[in-house]
Order: sequence, then C-alpha cells, then structure tokens
Amino acid sequence: MTQKTIKVIIAEDEPSCRTFLKNILSRHSNFEVIGEAADGEELLELAARVKPQVVFVDIEMPEIDGMSAVKRMLEKNEELVVVFVTGYSDFAVEAFEISSFDYILKPYKAPRVEKVLDKIQAHFAEREEDLVKLSSIFKSSDKLYIRCGHELHFVDANTIYYVEKERKKTIIHTTGNRYETHEPINDLEKRLNPADFFRSHKCYLINLRMVEKIIPWGDNSYLVKFFNSNNDALISRSKVRLLYQLLDIGSE
Repeated sequence: MTQKTIKVIIAEDEPSCRTFLKNILSRHSNFEVIGEAADGEELLELAARVKPQVVFVDIEMPEIDGMSAVKRMLEKNEELVVVFVTGYSDFAVEAFEISSFDYILKPYKAPRVEKVLDKIQAHFAEREEDLVKLSSIFKSSDKLYIRCGHELHFVDANTIYYVEKERKKTIIHTTGNRYETHEPINDLEKRLNPADFFRSHKCYLINLRMVEKIIPWGDNSYLVKFFNSNNDALISRSKVRLLYQLLDIGSE
C-alpha cells in the first residue's frame, strides 16, 4: 500500500530550530512541510487555512503559547497529530493530558526526531489500513448502509424484500424492519448486488430471492408478492418482459 504524503506545520519561534526540523523532514519523501509559524496566533491562522495532519509545536511561543493553540486546534480536528517541543520536561504531563502524540526535548537530536517520524508514519499507515477495511465493508453487496437522519444503519441485504421510492423518501422494507432515508433509490441500487436486486419499476427495486410470485395488475403492470410478507411491489409490463428474458423463459 502506497502511503499518502503527510502534511506538516512547524510552529517554533526560533528560526534555527524551524530550519533544523525542516531539514530532517525534507529527507523523507512522504512528509511535506506546508507551513511555518513563529507564534501561536500565526499557527492558528495558518492551520485554519492549510489543514495540516501533523504539527510540531514549541510550547513556549509569543502571543498565544503552543499548549493553548493546540487545545483550540484539537477542538476542530481531534485527529490532528501533535508533537510538542520544548526545553523543559515539566510540561510533559500536561502535554499528554491533552492528547499529544509525542514530546521532544530541546536541544534537538536528529535520532530522536527520526524516531518520532517513524512513529508518525506507522500511525498513518495503520489508519490507512483501517480505512481500506471499512471501505471493503461499505462496498460489500451483503450489507447495505443507510443514512436515516443522523443515524447510520447496516442492513443485511438478504433480509430486504424491496426498496420503494415514496415522494422525496426512499423506504427499505426488510423481514424485521422498515427504514426511511432521503438517499435516492438509484444510489441504493448501485450498492446492492445486481444478481439479486432487480429494478422492477421506476419506484421499486425488488429482491428476486424473496419473490414468491408475480401476478397481473391492471393493463400495464403486475404485482410482486413476497414470501411471508403482506406487502406488495409493482413491476411494469416492460420489466416483466425483461425479467422473462433474463430468466430465459417465454412470456404468454
């Protein structure tokens, strides 16, 4: 897996210290220094603009100290990786209490900085692996994830009878529940297995494994009956012909 570039801000009021850190980071192709700040106020303005993933922050800086600046930054981005740097070990406990990733004492030593960079790379590699795993779950046709208001539901696709478009809502009918979402039926169709789910009508998507029978209903449509369910779906005449073709059976 190719790791993406990690975006870094260095916040340090001593120019020589900023240069030291920047030179070490430049040796690693997967780190990119996207900004430098000389005080806490400048750090906050810069971070809001360029959205770093990692910040190296000197605790004692003018205007706003590094500790106060980081607390405000973490309120907006709790996944921000923070590495505090200082000449005083007294700040270590407080630094870790506000969820800092690591802590470097001055004067800087290259091996210590390199060790922190290795730790950061491992952290982002692990996060990337987690995202890949989650992505495979979301893309699995065995599960349908549905946004219902502020809730996210994971529904076993095998329990779905049919999906129905009703005005501005989409309703998912299952063996044990009924879910309402504002996600378009077309979007849900893309996330379900086309071998099982058939678009029977502009307003209906049916699970063929749950269908018990299809019976005529008026001049231009048919009713779809499901096993162990009193609910019905519609299938248009043209889609009935298509279904017969897919099933390789003749229509009367």
